[in-house]
Amino acid sequence: MFGSGLGNVVGTIYFICFQCAGILLAAKLLKEQKALTKVLLGSVFGSLMLQWIPVLLAFVFDFTLQTHVIALCLILLLVFFGITGKWYRELQGLGKDIKEHKVFLTVLVVFMVFWGYLLHTHTIPVDANGAMHTGQCTYGDMNMHFSFITSIARQQVFPPDYSLFPGTRLAYPFLSDSISSSLLLMGASLRTAYILPMIFAMLQIFGTVYLMAMTLLQKKGRALLAWMFYFLNGGLGFAYFLNHSEGGLTFTDLFKGFYKTPTNLVDHNIRWVNVIADMFLPQRATLFGYAILFPGVWLLYQAVFKERKQYFIYAGVLAGALPLIHTHSFLGMGLISAAWLLLYLYRRQTKRDNVVTANLSGILFTAGIVLMCILQILAQKEKISSQGIMTVGIVCIGLFALWGLILLIVDLCKGSGKQILSGWGIYLLVVLVLALPQLMGWTFGQVAEGGFVRGHFNWGNLGEQYLWFYLKNIGLPLLLIVGAVFAKNRKYAEVLAPAGAIWLVAELILFTPNTYDNNKLLYIAYMLLCIAAADYGVELYERLKGFGGRSVLAVLFLAGCVVSAILTLGREAVSDYELYGKEYVKLAEYVEGHSDASSVILTGTRHNNEIVSLTGRNIVCGSDVFLYYHGINTGERREEVRLMFEMPEENETLFDKYHVEYVAITPYEMNEYAVKEEYFAQEWTLVYLDQQVALWKRY
Repeated sequence: MFGSGLGNVVGTIYFICFQCAGILLAAKLLKEQKALTKVLLGSVFGSLMLQWIPVLLAFVFDFTLQTHVIALCLILLLVFFGITGKWYRELQGLGKDIKEHKVFLTVLVVFMVFWGYLLHTHTIPVDANGAMHTGQCTYGDMNMHFSFITSIARQQVFPPDYSLFPGTRLAYPFLSDSISSSLLLMGASLRTAYILPMIFAMLQIFGTVYLMAMTLLQKKGRALLAWMFYFLNGGLGFAYFLNHSEGGLTFTDLFKGFYKTPTNLVDHNIRWVNVIADMFLPQRATLFGYAILFPGVWLLYQAVFKERKQYFIYAGVLAGALPLIHTHSFLGMGLISAAWLLLYLYRRQTKRDNVVTANLSGILFTAGIVLMCILQILAQKEKISSQGIMTVGIVCIGLFALWGLILLIVDLCKGSGKQILSGWGIYLLVVLVLALPQLMGWTFGQVAEGGFVRGHFNWGNLGEQYLWFYLKNIGLPLLLIVGAVFAKNRKYAEVLAPAGAIWLVAELILFTPNTYDNNKLLYIAYMLLCIAAADYGVELYERLKGFGGRSVLAVLFLAGCVVSAILTLGREAVSDYELYGKEYVKLAEYVEGHSDASSVILTGTRHNNEIVSLTGRNIVCGSDVFLYYHGINTGERREEVRLMFEMPEENETLFDKYHVEYVAITPYEMNEYAVKEEYFAQEWTLVYLDQQVALWKRY
């Protein structure tokens, strides 16, 4: 888990080779784009190749060093062609592009330094005593991601199983972690392997959100404002810290309490968390999913609205690669694609704006709000079931699909079939060819067994009035979003249509057992809405020319938009929790050095399990904090774990059933079970002891 200095260098070089290959490929494929865009998209291509090429080869050779050497040879061959073909000449003008966007790039550097600091403090830094630490937001999920990363790299069996629940195929979108497994396999430390790809993924997200805003708005100031709205998102939660009477929250609570931030106050129904602190930093699948999704959206926009038909193929490849990286991103890409196809067909039938066209977004928005308010009343009075809510969602989707089908038939009757098939048809074909094997092999099975898809109204709202819930959660930018909806500005349709499609689906249908997870769809929609909000906000500011207080009003408004996010990020920056005590780190070191990679170790079901997370070894049963939300029923196995600890002599067959070779008995296990230590002392061999941390081996 600690790797070596040489291993870190080798792992970093391996990663950079893929990045260079991706940039050269982008230079070749995106000739008409600016150099800075090619570098950004090339970095995305490089990360995608590192996620997919070793995995595809692993189906033949397993996830071994040999596999990665072959993958590197393929990449170096691509680099060779890029150099000999002088693809790098397409990157001329990079310096000019940097100067053109120097304001944004300056802001980007500041945010990347802060991002790097968060990764440094949150990713198991070791203190003077040898304990490993983390921050607030990563105290939970990071343990699960470590278990995936280390087990894939150490066990090298493909397709991988859950090391948290051996015998069950890993159905979680594991390519967001296998990218780090590759670096770990090359000799890098777990810390380096975890951090390095995340630095680039965040850079890709930062860059492509700005690129998307620039493409749509064509003005750097407005694009930067949209960017700030998105990454410094946070509602009116700061107001709860201004009133200290009657047990109100204080700023001491904010900076010292556990999840007492202005963007995450469940007791006050504040659920619209900051994307940096509570989405991208702890949730790697979301981070790496958006890092592919946002460039895919930009490429699809170029294909649809800029008529660059070859981009349909590029967008299709990125979309088709998503299911095993992040399922929600794949679903979001599908909804965006459907909305843009409908908009594309609609515009082909309405050559000029009319009253209905100009007011369409406002009409649909109003109808949607009315529908949501009615559903809320029915849900509160228990007049509609979850199945009924899902039926409403399916009917709404069906109506839009029927509308699109009618438009498509009309278009085909006019002889435009070849034009549509040469663009959208190719895009759909590429997506299906790439995505269907992933969906059939992993996603659909998990969804069917876990009962994932079901109806649910208003994802995270804990009972408050619909509009008030979103106003206090999203905050002041919501006013600009609503203004943009009713602005009768035709260009807003390109962001409002897909955002509306995502929002409708996310408010009525759940796709995991955790209702909170639908925000992974909502934040995709919100990125698009921020673009419309920024543009409308600047136009509104310009209309106030001549009003003496407009600058002060604008500053106060912007401060109100970002203060909750800044306080939340400040809290995250100072958070510090011990994740693995020094005795547990030493135990993990021993296990890593003295057991086979396939060994099964009996431990408790705590979430911060150093053995499964740091060594990649299998344990009998992990925490429900992770497994329940993946659709895995652990009830029977958890009971069997208890029996093995408390009545081992009567349940020796269970040790055979799960191929248990070691038993770890630490204060965690002693507190969780009535461990029968005398049995293990008589029948097993003590191979490791450090204070109260013991490891017994079965002979």
